[in-house]
Amino acid sequence: MTARLLPPAPASLTRGLADLPAALDRAQPLRQKHRAQLPSQVAQLSEWLTTDRDELPRDYLSRPAVLSAYLHYFLPWNLYRQGRLAAGLDLQFKAGQRIVDVGAGPLTFALALWLTRPDLRELPLEILAIDRSAAALQAGRRVWDAVAPDAPWRVELLAQPAGGRALPEADLMVLANVLNEVHRPGGNDSESEDDPTDRLLERWAGSLAPGGRVLVIEPGTRPAARALVMLRAHALECGWRLLAPCPHGERCPQPGTGRHPWCHFAFDAAGSPAWLEDLSRRAGLTKDRASLSFLLLQPGVAAGPAAPAGREDEVLVVSGAFPLPEQARGRYGCAARGLVLLEEKSPSANVGPQPGDSVTVAWPDTPRRDGRSGALIAPLPVPAGGAARGSGPAPGGNGPRRPAPRKLSRGSGR
Repeated sequence: MTARLLPPAPASLTRGLADLPAALDRAQPLRQKHRAQLPSQVAQLSEWLTTDRDELPRDYLSRPAVLSAYLHYFLPWNLYRQGRLAAGLDLQFKAGQRIVDVGAGPLTFALALWLTRPDLRELPLEILAIDRSAAALQAGRRVWDAVAPDAPWRVELLAQPAGGRALPEADLMVLANVLNEVHRPGGNDSESEDDPTDRLLERWAGSLAPGGRVLVIEPGTRPAARALVMLRAHALECGWRLLAPCPHGERCPQPGTGRHPWCHFAFDAAGSPAWLEDLSRRAGLTKDRASLSFLLLQPGVAAGPAAPAGREDEVLVVSGAFPLPEQARGRYGCAARGLVLLEEKSPSANVGPQPGDSVTVAWPDTPRRDGRSGALIAPLPVPAGGAARGSGPAPGGNGPRRPAPRKLSRGSGR
């Protein structure tokens, strides 16, 4: 696991998002009348993808007006989320390796990887993009051709449902905003005997090349996190390895059940382009941060452990900073011991580790527990330079916060 899972948006991603409108005009040109209707169409699609999901048309990306709304709002925000993640994950490739993107939509992950990882742009890779909407795939291909016209990556499209015929071997299989379509867990701790997760893991394992990995990305919502926690538990039972974000293979301390927090990472929207902020505002979906949940998995091998060893002193930061009594500040973290409250007694400035950063703590001989969350309390380490590793402005957190948690922004769908 890298020291920073969600580093700031690289310059290549910022430039790519700023230039995206020109590519969209070539890929999905809008008449003036349709452009004027775009904010209301974005707002309607956001309602369908969040609060009114039962009304979401099954093949919504095959409808021209809906697809345009998706391309101009949800695509760029997903590029921002997935780009921030791709910048921090240890995703290395060799020439000729294949990425299979299941539920690719308009080639979101391929575009995010291209914009975020210039070091891969000279490497011949194969991308197989799969989605049940041929219209979304074709629109994505037009955007790809406008953004990366001379790319050495070979991009192939396959219009079929996610559970269609057998796939060619993947060195990386990506499923972004797909798991919630095949499994929507309830609000309790029980696991149904007919849960499809085991079948998914078996199918994925059979579709991976030796050493292949699976990257599952979901919105940063409580239901999505619950589905990922269930997937994580089944993966460990089946001997899969947890590559990220988990620093351990113990029970997840953020399952999202009952009053427990849910595992997700919220980060500021610095680097999002002005045109996207303007469209978001006109659609009534203004946001100053984005969030996601994810797992990077690999089938277990006989020579390796099925899960991280869970170093006692390693803590993954999972929230931004919040005030504590006596002018202290706190951040929540995840560790082999469970949920952790990282306590900073004398903060000198609004800096410190961000969600997704890894810190090393020195546990007290008898750790106290936080009366509100039950988390073990550990002092936040401060290096000699005066700021914790990964220092920067602290955005709003995602765990059980003080004061009351902020609501997620609408429009965090597919």
